[in-house]
Amino acid sequence: AVGGASKLLNDSYLPLQLKSRDIKRLGVMLDADTDCPGRYESFRQYCEQFSTSVPKSLPSSGLIVENREGKRLGLWIMPSNEHSGDLESFLRHLVPPHDEMLWQHAVQSFEQAKVHGSKCRDCHTSKARLYTWLAWQDPPGYSPGFALTRKLLDPNSPIAATFVQWFRDLYQV
Repeated sequence: AVGGASKLLNDSYLPLQLKSRDIKRLGVMLDADTDCPGRYESFRQYCEQFSTSVPKSLPSSGLIVENREGKRLGLWIMPSNEHSGDLESFLRHLVPPHDEMLWQHAVQSFEQAKVHGSKCRDCHTSKARLYTWLAWQDPPGYSPGFALTRKLLDPNSPIAATFVQWFRDLYQV
Protein backbone atom coordinates (compact mmCIF):
# COMPACT_ATOMS: atom_id res chain seq x y z
CA ALA A 1 0.00 0.00 0.00
CA VAL A 2 1.84 2.98 -1.37
CA GLY A 3 -0.90 5.59 -1.38
CA GLY A 4 -2.39 5.29 -4.83
CA ALA A 5 -1.40 4.76 -8.42
CA SER A 6 -0.23 8.34 -8.96
CA LYS A 7 2.37 8.00 -6.19
CA LEU A 8 3.45 4.56 -7.37
CA LEU A 9 3.75 5.59 -11.00
CA ASN A 10 5.62 8.84 -10.37
CA ASP A 11 9.15 9.08 -11.71
CA SER A 12 10.97 8.16 -8.51
CA TYR A 13 9.04 5.56 -6.49
CA LEU A 14 9.57 2.35 -8.49
CA PRO A 15 13.19 3.12 -9.49
CA LEU A 16 14.04 3.74 -5.84
CA GLN A 17 12.41 0.47 -4.74
CA LEU A 18 14.12 -1.54 -7.46
CA LYS A 19 17.56 -0.08 -6.68
CA SER A 20 17.41 -1.59 -3.20
CA ARG A 21 19.66 -4.64 -2.81
CA ASP A 22 16.99 -6.20 -0.59
CA ILE A 23 14.38 -6.32 -3.35
CA LYS A 24 14.69 -9.17 -5.84
CA ARG A 25 11.03 -9.28 -6.88
CA LEU A 26 8.41 -6.56 -6.78
CA GLY A 27 4.74 -7.09 -7.51
CA VAL A 28 2.44 -4.18 -8.28
CA MET A 29 -1.34 -4.41 -8.21
CA LEU A 30 -3.44 -1.55 -9.49
CA ASP A 31 -7.15 -1.04 -9.98
CA ALA A 32 -8.06 -0.61 -13.64
CA ASP A 33 -10.88 1.74 -12.63
CA THR A 34 -12.32 2.79 -16.00
CA ASP A 35 -9.21 2.54 -18.20
CA CYS A 36 -7.22 -0.70 -18.05
CA PRO A 37 -5.23 0.00 -21.26
CA GLY A 38 -4.35 3.52 -20.07
CA ARG A 39 -3.27 2.23 -16.67
CA TYR A 40 -1.03 -0.33 -18.36
CA GLU A 41 0.46 2.24 -20.72
CA SER A 42 1.54 4.40 -17.75
CA PHE A 43 3.22 1.40 -16.15
CA ARG A 44 4.72 0.16 -19.44
CA GLN A 45 6.52 3.45 -20.00
CA TYR A 46 8.33 2.96 -16.70
CA CYS A 47 8.98 -0.73 -17.40
CA GLU A 48 10.80 0.06 -20.62
CA GLN A 49 13.49 1.70 -18.46
CA PHE A 50 13.66 -1.44 -16.33
CA SER A 51 13.58 -4.18 -18.98
CA THR A 52 13.76 -4.51 -22.75
CA SER A 53 11.10 -7.23 -22.99
CA VAL A 54 7.92 -5.29 -22.22
CA PRO A 55 4.93 -6.24 -24.40
CA LYS A 56 2.82 -3.52 -26.06
CA SER A 57 -0.32 -4.79 -24.35
CA LEU A 58 -0.82 -6.35 -20.95
CA PRO A 59 -1.00 -10.16 -21.06
CA SER A 60 -4.26 -11.52 -19.63
CA SER A 61 -2.10 -13.63 -17.29
CA GLY A 62 -0.40 -10.52 -15.85
CA LEU A 63 2.99 -9.00 -16.59
CA ILE A 64 6.33 -10.26 -15.32
CA VAL A 65 9.57 -8.77 -16.65
CA GLU A 66 13.15 -9.28 -15.56
CA ASN A 67 16.12 -6.96 -15.92
CA ARG A 68 19.81 -7.71 -16.53
CA GLU A 69 20.46 -8.04 -12.79
CA GLY A 70 17.78 -10.74 -12.47
CA LYS A 71 15.29 -8.54 -10.60
CA ARG A 72 11.69 -9.30 -11.41
CA LEU A 73 8.87 -6.77 -11.68
CA GLY A 74 5.26 -7.86 -11.99
CA LEU A 75 2.00 -6.08 -12.67
CA TRP A 76 -1.58 -7.20 -12.15
CA ILE A 77 -4.37 -4.77 -12.97
CA MET A 78 -7.57 -5.55 -11.08
CA PRO A 79 -9.86 -7.15 -11.73
CA SER A 80 -8.56 -9.30 -14.62
CA ASN A 81 -5.89 -7.41 -16.63
CA GLU A 82 -8.54 -6.88 -19.31
CA HIS A 83 -11.63 -5.27 -17.81
CA SER A 84 -12.44 -2.05 -16.02
CA GLY A 85 -12.93 -2.38 -12.30
CA ASP A 86 -11.15 -2.71 -9.02
CA LEU A 87 -10.25 -5.17 -6.27
CA GLU A 88 -13.88 -5.50 -5.24
CA SER A 89 -14.84 -6.35 -8.84
CA PHE A 90 -12.27 -9.16 -8.66
CA LEU A 91 -13.56 -10.35 -5.28
CA ARG A 92 -17.14 -10.46 -6.58
CA HIS A 93 -16.06 -13.43 -8.72
CA LEU A 94 -14.96 -15.25 -5.58
CA VAL A 95 -18.47 -15.33 -4.10
CA PRO A 96 -19.24 -19.07 -3.95
CA PRO A 97 -21.99 -20.43 -6.23
CA HIS A 98 -24.07 -21.49 -3.21
CA ASP A 99 -24.20 -17.81 -2.17
CA GLU A 100 -25.17 -16.43 -5.58
CA MET A 101 -28.79 -15.76 -4.60
CA LEU A 102 -27.65 -13.77 -1.58
CA TRP A 103 -25.19 -11.87 -3.81
CA GLN A 104 -27.99 -10.99 -6.22
CA HIS A 105 -30.08 -9.80 -3.28
CA ALA A 106 -27.17 -7.55 -2.20
CA VAL A 107 -27.00 -6.10 -5.74
CA GLN A 108 -30.77 -5.46 -5.75
CA SER A 109 -30.61 -3.96 -2.25
CA PHE A 110 -27.89 -1.58 -3.36
CA GLU A 111 -29.97 -0.53 -6.38
CA GLN A 112 -32.96 0.08 -4.09
CA ALA A 113 -30.79 2.14 -1.74
CA LYS A 114 -29.86 4.37 -4.68
CA VAL A 115 -33.56 4.85 -5.48
CA HIS A 116 -34.10 5.86 -1.85
CA GLY A 117 -31.35 8.49 -1.92
CA SER A 118 -28.10 6.65 -1.20
CA LYS A 119 -25.21 9.03 -1.70
CA CYS A 120 -22.88 6.27 -2.92
CA ARG A 121 -21.18 7.41 -6.11
CA ASP A 122 -21.29 5.13 -9.15
CA CYS A 123 -17.52 4.62 -8.99
CA HIS A 124 -18.01 2.87 -5.62
CA THR A 125 -20.76 0.48 -6.73
CA SER A 126 -18.56 -2.64 -6.58
CA LYS A 127 -17.39 -1.74 -3.07
CA ALA A 128 -20.95 -1.12 -1.85
CA ARG A 129 -22.20 -4.41 -3.27
CA LEU A 130 -19.35 -6.44 -1.78
CA TYR A 131 -19.62 -4.83 1.66
CA THR A 132 -23.40 -5.30 1.61
CA TRP A 133 -22.89 -9.02 0.97
CA LEU A 134 -20.20 -9.17 3.68
CA ALA A 135 -22.59 -7.48 6.12
CA TRP A 136 -24.88 -10.49 5.81
CA GLN A 137 -22.27 -13.07 6.80
CA ASP A 138 -21.89 -14.60 10.24
CA PRO A 139 -20.62 -12.60 11.96
CA PRO A 140 -21.35 -9.55 9.81
CA GLY A 141 -18.81 -7.04 8.59
CA TYR A 142 -15.72 -9.08 7.80
CA SER A 143 -13.05 -7.33 5.78
CA PRO A 144 -12.45 -8.88 2.34
CA GLY A 145 -9.08 -10.25 3.49
CA PHE A 146 -10.61 -11.91 6.52
CA ALA A 147 -13.47 -13.23 4.36
CA LEU A 148 -10.84 -14.93 2.19
CA THR A 149 -9.07 -16.51 5.15
CA ARG A 150 -12.42 -17.69 6.53
CA LYS A 151 -13.25 -19.11 3.07
CA LEU A 152 -16.41 -17.03 2.75
CA LEU A 153 -14.90 -16.05 -0.59
CA ASP A 154 -13.74 -18.91 -2.81
CA PRO A 155 -10.00 -18.66 -3.57
CA ASN A 156 -10.35 -21.51 -6.10
CA SER A 157 -12.51 -19.66 -8.63
CA PRO A 158 -11.15 -19.45 -12.21
CA ILE A 159 -10.28 -15.74 -11.96
CA ALA A 160 -8.45 -16.40 -8.70
CA ALA A 161 -6.47 -19.25 -10.27
CA THR A 162 -5.02 -16.91 -12.91
CA PHE A 163 -4.05 -14.37 -10.27
CA VAL A 164 -2.49 -17.04 -8.02
CA GLN A 165 -0.45 -18.40 -10.95
CA TRP A 166 0.83 -14.87 -11.73
CA PHE A 167 1.79 -14.44 -8.05
CA ARG A 168 3.59 -17.81 -7.93
CA ASP A 169 5.44 -17.12 -11.18
CA LEU A 170 6.51 -13.65 -10.04
CA TYR A 171 7.73 -14.73 -6.60
CA GLN A 172 8.84 -18.20 -7.79
CA VAL A 173 6.93 -20.06 -5.08
